[in-house]
Amino acid sequence: MKKTKRILALLLTVIMLCTGSMSVSAVTQPTSQEAWNSYWTTADEEISAAVMLTPGSDDSERYVSWYSESDSGSVVLLDGEGAKIDEFTATAIKTHQGDYRLCAVIDSLEDGASYGYYCTSGGWTSETYSFTTISENRFTAMYLTDIHISADKFPENSIRDTAYNFNLMLETGVAKALSQGKSIDLVISAGDQASDGMRDEYKGLVANRYIRSIPFATTVGNHDKKSADYRYFTHQPNTADMNMRSYVGTDYWFVKGDVLFLIMDSNNTSVTDHRRFVKKAVEANEDVKWRVAVFHHDLYSARIPSRESENALLRLMWAPIADEFGLDLCLLGHSHYYTISNVLYNNKTVEATENGGKVTDAEGTVYMVSGSVNNPRNDDDVGLSDNIGHEYLTDEKIYNLIDFSEDSIVINSYTVESDENIGSLTIEKTSNEGGHNYKTIGRLYYPIVSVIGFIANFFTNIGDYYDNRQLGFKIPLFEGLFG
Repeated sequence: MKKTKRILALLLTVIMLCTGSMSVSAVTQPTSQEAWNSYWTTADEEISAAVMLTPGSDDSERYVSWYSESDSGSVVLLDGEGAKIDEFTATAIKTHQGDYRLCAVIDSLEDGASYGYYCTSGGWTSETYSFTTISENRFTAMYLTDIHISADKFPENSIRDTAYNFNLMLETGVAKALSQGKSIDLVISAGDQASDGMRDEYKGLVANRYIRSIPFATTVGNHDKKSADYRYFTHQPNTADMNMRSYVGTDYWFVKGDVLFLIMDSNNTSVTDHRRFVKKAVEANEDVKWRVAVFHHDLYSARIPSRESENALLRLMWAPIADEFGLDLCLLGHSHYYTISNVLYNNKTVEATENGGKVTDAEGTVYMVSGSVNNPRNDDDVGLSDNIGHEYLTDEKIYNLIDFSEDSIVINSYTVESDENIGSLTIEKTSNEGGHNYKTIGRLYYPIVSVIGFIANFFTNIGDYYDNRQLGFKIPLFEGLFG
């Protein structure tokens, strides 16, 4: 009965999602470039508003944000039959451009329910979108990275065309999940959503209707911080109170099902802040079984040798945090090469993984990197670091469906063009304890690394401040340096 209700709720979502400019058939077969171009032209006002649905603290909440000329607005929540349930007032954040990003929190949502909503501000009212909540501790997330919506990748219509590639991947993933009797309940991006971090790129990012119906968890990447727009575009729960924050982002967490997601800004090298954030999030969710971190930078791939010194610093920062707090899985990006590591502890393999394999009660962390949506790399000149894991090289676009349940995390990776399953891994846990064996880091370790991280972060933020001043963004220097 629960499965039947879930499928009915999914079908209702699909129907509500695809009303208007895009047809129901778009969910079951990829939209053509021609159809996308037509949608791009006719939906100009809707695209400009850039409505985005993001996770709340747990599945009883959703966050909604959009651009508006007005500093006041609200989100109207509807039941599955379109009747008004409630109205939620939005908070206004003034942008560099002089208008506003409006942010509203929808709360008190029921498990396994379907809802509609629309946004209103000034004299503007959006179309009606929809979403569903999960009914049990079982859901499917779509993980991808390095989307790179770009203003200059192609000679003309670059944002439109890179946004099309992202939309195509989402459509393909939704169709794959439907064919397996599932829905995609969360989209996770491990950073570099935009190539230059510009507002028009972020508008292209959320031009598709899926991101208005499936909560979209983004991570700040090194390209996102090329301008200050990312900090105004995003709306996130449980953000970290950091002493030494980076220029555009911060850490945040949310819970879905039996999974604690820790979304972190790896541009920020303040180890003390990140560790304190993870500690607080874990302590606030001690009864949550799985711990999944998402941050942008790849730690272990050797395919870009010039980045190895950067990777060494990042491993110094992040691996001890993963070890200490028993993180089960880290989802990364940056290198644009698809890899799944062995189970690692203290930067060493404690258990090997293999394609199609399974690990049970792992005493370490699995690190995964997916290929780029718009800039895939396929260079066989340099191999993966010895004893790290396995990889797959391709020029095709890669997406990953991750099934989370109380007992397992099941990863399956596919190519968009050939629909090939290129990799899979199952992580099982027989206990109900969160994370895995808790490891205590040496007392002197964090103070030493914190000094290194503080210095690196200080000079990085100085550079970001200068770059943004050159772009005309008038932000006080220390607003970007300190929380």
